[in-house]
Amino acid sequence: MLTFAFTMLLTLAPQQAPSPVACAELKLDPETEIATGTGGCILNHEDMHFESDWLVWDRSNGNVVAGDHVHFTRGTEQIDGSHLHFNLMTKAGTIQDATGKVEPGFHLVAEVAERFTDESWEFHNTRITACEAPEPCWTIVWGRAWYRQGKWIRGRNAVFHFHGIPVIPLPYVVAPSEQKPRSTGFLIPSISNSSIKGLALKEEFYYVINDSADVSVIGEYFTKRGPTGEVNFRAKPTSTGWMSVNWFGARDKENQGGHSLRVLSYTNWGQYSRAVVDLETESSLTFRQVWGASFNVIASPINRSIGYFTRNSPNSSLNFLYARSEFLHSDPSTTLRKFPSVEFSLPSREIHPNLPVYFRLDSSVSGIARRDAVMTTSEFGGRFDFHPSVEMPILRMNAFELSHEIGVRDTGYYHSLDPALLKDALNRFTIDYSARFSGPQFEKSYGKWRHSIQPTLDYRYVTGVDRFRDNIIVDEVDLVANTSELEYGITNRILGSRELLQWRVAQTRYFNPTFGGAIRPDLRNVFTPLMGLTGFSFAEGPRDFSPIVSKLRLTPTPSNAIEVQVDFDTQLHRVRNTGVIASLQKKKWATTILYAFTHPTGLQAPNHQVHGTLSYGTVTGRGFNFSTTAAYDVQHRLFQGSTTQLGYNTECYGFNVEFTQYNLENRQEHKLRFAFALKNLGSFGTLRRPDRIF
Repeated sequence: MLTFAFTMLLTLAPQQAPSPVACAELKLDPETEIATGTGGCILNHEDMHFESDWLVWDRSNGNVVAGDHVHFTRGTEQIDGSHLHFNLMTKAGTIQDATGKVEPGFHLVAEVAERFTDESWEFHNTRITACEAPEPCWTIVWGRAWYRQGKWIRGRNAVFHFHGIPVIPLPYVVAPSEQKPRSTGFLIPSISNSSIKGLALKEEFYYVINDSADVSVIGEYFTKRGPTGEVNFRAKPTSTGWMSVNWFGARDKENQGGHSLRVLSYTNWGQYSRAVVDLETESSLTFRQVWGASFNVIASPINRSIGYFTRNSPNSSLNFLYARSEFLHSDPSTTLRKFPSVEFSLPSREIHPNLPVYFRLDSSVSGIARRDAVMTTSEFGGRFDFHPSVEMPILRMNAFELSHEIGVRDTGYYHSLDPALLKDALNRFTIDYSARFSGPQFEKSYGKWRHSIQPTLDYRYVTGVDRFRDNIIVDEVDLVANTSELEYGITNRILGSRELLQWRVAQTRYFNPTFGGAIRPDLRNVFTPLMGLTGFSFAEGPRDFSPIVSKLRLTPTPSNAIEVQVDFDTQLHRVRNTGVIASLQKKKWATTILYAFTHPTGLQAPNHQVHGTLSYGTVTGRGFNFSTTAAYDVQHRLFQGSTTQLGYNTECYGFNVEFTQYNLENRQEHKLRFAFALKNLGSFGTLRRPDRIF
């Protein structure tokens, strides 16, 4: 009987072969071209697949009626129901008591699911969720909802249900399709609370410009401070390019408002070229401290902006540079600018294959300017710098190594700090020589571990900087000073398949204690000879010796490391600075600790800080997660800032709450924020990523 039904259907087709149909019992009326099947039926037509207990198929017009248990499949559309009316030609129809999904991201239950010829759907009395579980944690209940493939699902007069309980009425909801993660529209409003700004209501409008760009406009009103606004623009114009622009402004009732701007853009041009713009600016330090979004922003008084185009080939490097640094701690602020600037360098290269001599070149032509409370220079003061050098490795052995490098440097300034030289060039011609000797290296093996000890000697001599205090200081080129110094140290290493421990102890002897007159008593002296051994300032006057610097790094595993630095000043006979950084991780637990201590001097107040982070799990991982960051001033027994965040994520929703407190000059605030996120739909709240304080 089944074979005969297939044969009759094929012979009756006038133009197009019918889609295969199979039933336990199938009858075909030759006059009406209606096929009737019972006992479990399967019908395939083009990209559509039907399964049902029974069906009636009108071959003349393509209408299909099926029941009692119906399953419809087309691509990602998979819907079960009790009854089906469908037209195979138009691919439109209805399914009663529908359950299933129209794409992987949305699961639905509807009284009626109606499909149209344009491949869109309309659902009546429907519940939709992104949860995979049979009993979903949350659903959105609509009287009517519409779905357009690859675009959105939307509806009016919806109610959000959480664990079966109606919670939030939603007059209008639009959710992007899983195939289209971005969609223009208003995001879910959010609220937060701050001890100094009051209750805040926030709303955001998100606009998709095209496939490669979007913009969001955010408005937030604080009951104690007034309105703020924010604009975020993002674009990816090329496969290797990116651009983002963030503007934030506040009209503060307490006159602490202002604005900030951050621009970040980069792109690669060919194999060796790259362009980058990284710009940031704030209207004032007070605004930064009151309205800054993180501990790092609030605590730092520096705005840095840089833009450059660089071409780095294996044989040369060419850079066009704009650089600006603004220090907001004074009024007026101190501003250093370098623009325009062209830098050209040749990496170290062998002069001749048979001659162990290597040549290197660094050069630049720059416009420099400086503005502070004492001086304001010309907008485009000129500076020329030319620095060739030759390196000569003399001895290279397993136990010993000896090399020399000699160079000359010519730096010309359009004007200097001396008013008498304002119209005259200030030229600085220097000769620098350095020599490095290391060895002998002693090693002893302990099974899979090796212990090595290696002493080193580094000598450096610079002469020609006779007027250090006359030139304008903008960057490291201007910090060159006369010196004759010898750095001596010893390094211990424990090695296996990797380095387990490194401990280096070193000190520098200065044979020119005044550095050619560059150093000044009772001032904070910072220039090149004083910056190589330690990152802490130590020279308030002439120096014969640097502090003894001990640096220890222990890495028991690739993800766990501890670094300890202690500077002992032999002239003051005490520990001057101490720093500890530890990063530890085990399974889901992770922690980082920073400890810094600076002994008080006549020019520097004591500094005693502990910063740390502790976390469990991940913000996006399932289950419980926790993170906290804190900055504690031991000297004043004061928590400068802390952020604690608790979260819980399931397969289809996540909840996070964050408590933040700041106690930094103008920012003494407690803030509570939260976020409730629904899979494939969005989030409600004002929570951001946990703040990193170092």
